Amino acid sequence: MENLSNITADALANATAPLTNLSLLDKASGAAAVAQGIIPLILARLWDLVAAPFRHPEMLWIIFPLALTFIVLEFYFDRHGDEELGWAAAVANALILLIVALDLLKHSFSNATPWVVVKEIALAAFTDATLPLPSQNLILILFLAALGVAITIINYYHLLPRKLAFEMSSHPPMNFLAYFAIAIVYGAGTETEIPLDIPTLIAGALLFFLVLVLVFLIRRGVSNFFVGQGRGNW
Repeated sequence: MENLSNITADALANATAPLTNLSLLDKASGAAAVAQGIIPLILARLWDLVAAPFRHPEMLWIIFPLALTFIVLEFYFDRHGDEELGWAAAVANALILLIVALDLLKHSFSNATPWVVVKEIALAAFTDATLPLPSQNLILILFLAALGVAITIINYYHLLPRKLAFEMSSHPPMNFLAYFAIAIVYGAGTETEIPLDIPTLIAGALLFFLVLVLVFLIRRGVSNFFVGQGRGNW
């Protein structure tokens, strides 16, 4: 992994040299070097995100409910296409992010009480005290919590158009954001730690797209199966 990072850094340095000193061929070579360095790194991070539950089985306690609700409700809305999410369900979905953020804080601070967690974060903010997790992971957790609160308020007061709010609060983006944060935080401090950087963010976006494609294909296959069996709307 370090070799990939070094290759990527060198390639980026070469590609960002002064443009006046580079010929068109040099620019093309620099772009190719960047692609050769960063693409394997992104694929490695993509695998790390997929393999995270197998490397850290304790994640399954929180991932299983997310996966179950995601699968059941995706099939539910596929079968009942005339129904929409609803404002109340949108509020509940947004709260998932806040609940997951609280679980990640509990995990990161070794099941300490909420008061101890708040105290340690405050001490680290105003003194030289250290935290039991990387600062970028704490920022990720706080961002997840803040996003959950913000979307909850938006849905509670109907501050966005219905269609936009329901798409934003649907299970795919909410559950995947939660999974992404869980994979990052639960792997912190281990041999299989996933750095929170640009390649990881790109890998996360790619994984989200692949999940949507997989769910679409499964739904289409199940729907075609029941139609082929003459059962109409399955």
